[in-house]
Amino acid sequence: MLAAIGLSLPIALGLLFVSMPMAVIVLVMITAGAHRGAVSFLLGWVLGISAVVAVTIVIADYSFAESESSQASVWSSVVRIVLGLVLFGLAYKQWRARPRDGSDPTVPKWMKSIDGLTPRKAFGLAFLSAAVNPKNAALAVSGAATIAVATNVVAQQIVAAVIFTVIASVGIASPILVKVFSGKRADEILASAKSWMTANNAVMMTVILAILGATVLGEGLSGLQ
Repeated sequence: MLAAIGLSLPIALGLLFVSMPMAVIVLVMITAGAHRGAVSFLLGWVLGISAVVAVTIVIADYSFAESESSQASVWSSVVRIVLGLVLFGLAYKQWRARPRDGSDPTVPKWMKSIDGLTPRKAFGLAFLSAAVNPKNAALAVSGAATIAVATNVVAQQIVAAVIFTVIASVGIASPILVKVFSGKRADEILASAKSWMTANNAVMMTVILAILGATVLGEGLSGLQ
């Protein structure tokens, strides 16, 4: 179990940082007083990540059970290589989208509709962002595949998956925690965080995705030796 947790931890941390732009939604809802929407968004995110991780582990366990151990190892390595290349592609896309020559960063369309998010819509948006968004889904699949390869004991997989999901969700939960524990200074802290994340999102995502891509790709290539 420790191997599953340890191997998936870097990916969970990567997902934590990659999800920070989504935390802006929670941040905006909290500063606007829409606390129920913020909690619904966090719940949708957690369930979205959990769903991807659970499905991936089940598929991986079934696939590996039908194969010999050597074949299972090869398939797990191939999956990591593909995911590593996907992460590199996403890093390149983020780099191309970065603001240039001092221009203001482009605000995604989905962020412009935050003010009209009801708790139900916030839940749905978060679930889809976690389970369907290529960047987030690729990392969740990679982490789950790592857990499935590290151990085939269901109880250990569940514990590792829960820890993975909790760590991957800290970024989304952070604005709520700041609001709860920072008191009157919360609005100032959250406003500064929003400005910084909006301005530096593209470069930050590029670096994180590139590092994770290299890590996952390297693990896949080493597994083929």
